[in-house]
Amino acid sequence: MSRPRAVVIGGGIGGLTTALALHRRGWHTVVLERASRLAPVGAALTLAPNAQRALAALGLGEEITKLASWQGDGLMCDPVGRPLTRTHSEAVVARFGAPLIVLRRSDLIDLIVDRLPEGTVRTGEAAFLTHAGSARHKAHVGTPNGMHEADLVIAADGVRSPARAILFPDFPGPAFGGWTVWRILAPTPGSGFVPHESWGRGQVWGSLVRDAQSVFIYA
Repeated sequence: MSRPRAVVIGGGIGGLTTALALHRRGWHTVVLERASRLAPVGAALTLAPNAQRALAALGLGEEITKLASWQGDGLMCDPVGRPLTRTHSEAVVARFGAPLIVLRRSDLIDLIVDRLPEGTVRTGEAAFLTHAGSARHKAHVGTPNGMHEADLVIAADGVRSPARAILFPDFPGPAFGGWTVWRILAPTPGSGFVPHESWGRGQVWGSLVRDAQSVFIYA
């Protein structure tokens, strides 16, 4: 009996993680990514304990625990920097079972790709859903290099997913909520720096130490 076949449109974190989960369940999986390569784009992100448990279920637990975790104090401040409340990384571990882990987006992408069979991720493949499939017919995904037949198609092609528009034509699509977020990695300002968030009217500033050399800032 042949293995079921899945085609994932989009090589971001969501698409790659889904591909790894399906691979571990015995599916033959192909990831089609329009970019010419999986470039190290983006800044950093935090993995909360529940995200770490999900990745551990996919066999990435050991690699994740080796990454740098938030240690020491953390502050919540008002708009001018006055502390409102204080927490500690040990309190997070005691309550949720693991610390917050700060890592570059590209590092997480690399960890997932390394667990996929060679040839699973195909870059430079701008994919488009041509037939959503039915109970009797497989789905079809087209690319400039040919057509893919699939038992399952994963639409992981971005917030304005063209595949989602075909699968769910009545979905109104995302709407701008009035928030713009900037994320950067900056050099560590030196000893004594405390990770913190400052909340103002319609504004948030936050920072977490990624390692001895860099700080993840979001605003």
